[in-house]
Amino acid sequence: MKPQNPFLVSGYYSPEFFCNREKETERIINALRNGRNITLFSLRRLGKTGLIEHTLNKLKSEKKTHIFYMDILSTTDLSSFINLFASAVLGKLESSPEKFIKKVGEIFAGIRPVISFDPYSGMPTFQINIQSSEDADKSLQKIFNYLKKNGKKIIIAIDEFQQIANYPEKNVEAVLRTNIQRATGVNFIFSGSQKHILLSIFSQYGKPFFQSTEMMQLERIPKGEYREFIISKLGKGKKKINESTAATILEICRLHTFYVQFLCNRLYGLKDRTITESLVRVTLEGILKENEAVYINYRNLLTEYQWKVLIAIAIEGNAKLITSKEFISKHKLGTPSSVHTAVKSLLNKEMIYKENNDYFIYDVFLERWLEGITS
Repeated sequence: MKPQNPFLVSGYYSPEFFCNREKETERIINALRNGRNITLFSLRRLGKTGLIEHTLNKLKSEKKTHIFYMDILSTTDLSSFINLFASAVLGKLESSPEKFIKKVGEIFAGIRPVISFDPYSGMPTFQINIQSSEDADKSLQKIFNYLKKNGKKIIIAIDEFQQIANYPEKNVEAVLRTNIQRATGVNFIFSGSQKHILLSIFSQYGKPFFQSTEMMQLERIPKGEYREFIISKLGKGKKKINESTAATILEICRLHTFYVQFLCNRLYGLKDRTITESLVRVTLEGILKENEAVYINYRNLLTEYQWKVLIAIAIEGNAKLITSKEFISKHKLGTPSSVHTAVKSLLNKEMIYKENNDYFIYDVFLERWLEGITS
């Protein structure tokens, strides 16, 4: 069913509801068509997954291509990765439960997979018991051999790929890299939201995946193009908004895709036919009020000093030279070493992020709420 509200806050529907990203889409498609794997990384909620789905949607029309997508954030070890991978591939290529079961039995005959049926959907599922790195290697080889025999070009998108760094096995990257390297005719989109981990996996000399993919950082949608998208979509809903007010929305949300979409989704759902700047502010206040309990809970999870540093970063918007005398004196933060320790903790908790030596709060709405309680 076509969405009634054009400002989607989750999932992907069609190009009609997707803003721009034409150059990024073409770059990914060009890499895949020319046999290059690509690694896409960005801040959380900047539209990375939407871009992948948009790109895969464009490639679906190519008859000689099979496309697979898997989000591995929920996996905890190499065994769960392989099970999810096998399910994503076999579940899509086999047209019936009977063929699925038969194919699983053929491919993993020596590993003895356990086949069961989902009590809700009635669809078959299976579990491969991986006991060693040798079992993992054999399982991956069997899956890739199956794909190669299919005779079509294969594209596999693995989202949140940095999760493999959390697996307990020591040789995960080597096992995956070896099998991916053997997979002729198969190309990958690796993606994730933890830049430092992905850069470690793909750009650190001596690691298995070193320089094995094209690296691509996803930036914010250009202001002018996003502004026109907002005006156009609101217009189709018979709502008026001028360029200045649309620009205010983008400024409030720091051009961060999720927050722009969320705020615009709320504005589109109002009965008001004219979207004014004051209406934007009132709507934002309502969103912040709804989330106040969550924000207060953040405070309970941080030390008093960490919370104080977080507020300082919110006040600055983009905090520069955070250990300088000026910054510390302005916000009464004590010593540079204390600030450094607090910032390190906030980075690890993913409450803030660093971009071009400046520090920002990840959650834009939290930042606006913090600004409100200090004004």
